[in-house]
Amino acid sequence: DAAAFEVLFGGAAGGGKSYGQLVDALLFALQYKGSKQLILRRTYPELEHSLIMTSLTFFPTSVCKYAATAHKWTFLNGSVIEFGHCAGEKDVLRYQGAEYDIVRFDELTHFTEEQYTYLMSRIRGVNDYPKQIKSSTNPGGIGHSWVKRRFIDGFTPNQVHIDTKTKNSRIFIPSFVNDN
Repeated sequence: DAAAFEVLFGGAAGGGKSYGQLVDALLFALQYKGSKQLILRRTYPELEHSLIMTSLTFFPTSVCKYAATAHKWTFLNGSVIEFGHCAGEKDVLRYQGAEYDIVRFDELTHFTEEQYTYLMSRIRGVNDYPKQIKSSTNPGGIGHSWVKRRFIDGFTPNQVHIDTKTKNSRIFIPSFVNDN
């Protein structure tokens, strides 16, 4: 239910963060007709062995269909959940010109800050749907320092903060193993 523009759900392994991303994406797609979402991991095999496999077990095929070659769920109401990856810095350019209501990073600390900020610019559109960047992560990885600085250092968990430069709202929601 977090309404901040930037949301980070992070912490302990086993807290249900990736599953939470999928459930949230599904509910958004059902609620907002014609909405567009992008779910990212660093590599396609990471997506395939986690998020895609899990989505295939519970997304209702009565209201949406998965196209394996396109790596996307398409809903009867026109909504789309696309799975993407960015192994290298320049891979973000494959999303140049794209528009999404929500961009979701699974394992945000596996990405660089440059990838994150570029993909943030893809959150746009003329509809009045909520526009957000929602991420989940465990500690560690190449992006550990920038994620900690952006969401955790000097901030109170579960409290919305406003970035003084961008004016974007941001929140960190801690994840605990007993949340799952």
